[in-house]
Amino acid sequence: MASYRTRLLKYALLQLAGGLVVIFWLMPLYAMLIDGFKTNFEATVTSVFQPPMHFTLSAYMTVWDSMKKPLINSVIVVIPVTVLSGILGEMGAYFFYSLGERHPIVSNTGFSIISLATFIPVESTLLPLLLLEAHSSMLNTYWGVIFANLLFYIPTAALLMSIFLPSVPRYLIEAARIDDASQWTIFWKVVFPLALPGFLSTVIFVFIMSWNNFFLPLVLTTTPSMRMVPVEERFFTGGYGTIYNETYAAAVLASIVPLAVFIALGRYFIRGLAALGGGAKGV
Repeated sequence: MASYRTRLLKYALLQLAGGLVVIFWLMPLYAMLIDGFKTNFEATVTSVFQPPMHFTLSAYMTVWDSMKKPLINSVIVVIPVTVLSGILGEMGAYFFYSLGERHPIVSNTGFSIISLATFIPVESTLLPLLLLEAHSSMLNTYWGVIFANLLFYIPTAALLMSIFLPSVPRYLIEAARIDDASQWTIFWKVVFPLALPGFLSTVIFVFIMSWNNFFLPLVLTTTPSMRMVPVEERFFTGGYGTIYNETYAAAVLASIVPLAVFIALGRYFIRGLAALGGGAKGV
């Protein structure tokens, strides 16, 4: 009986902790959402958690007119960045994973050098990146922003996938080699399906990071028609004043896409983390 009460107490505490986490996670979203439905005066003088007394869609309608093009620009850039980073990152991780079987020192050294790219501050590459894109006629183009994002997120994806790949049983790879399968076949028929939870976790992470990236779109786009969501959002906070209800509405619109992606694919992200927990089993 005492053991049952102990388990019940632990379960109740766990549910309470989970509920508190959910509440704290939803509070900013709730505040942004309801304050976007207020007039600017009401949003200025009332608490951010107080429901609107005069419900209006004017802020959202005004912001939508400004955010439509940046939302399209972000989708055009972020989707190829996410897909290419995920696939090329997993290919790179598998290359070093395979190389490590024959030349562990070369593999560890090479992958360590490449992994350093994930820790290089983006700001430190500003000058060479701008010169490269200017001389390649990629400045202020979709291709230029995509290329710059790939430079940083492919190493990130490779680093993350190198953590997930040990969950693939090594004996399956060896069996495919005995059957004279090529590396290309092994990757697509064996490694990729078995590492799919890790791949999905990686692309979700890359999607959210590239969607919220502010610095690269800021310096690589020079016209209003090429602005992306994080850059456009900052224009709702002016140097001489802030239109609060429109700022909240812009924040909501900027958050909808990554929030929807995470809600729709969140269970795969959790599965990837669960697979990571058993990663040593495949070694």
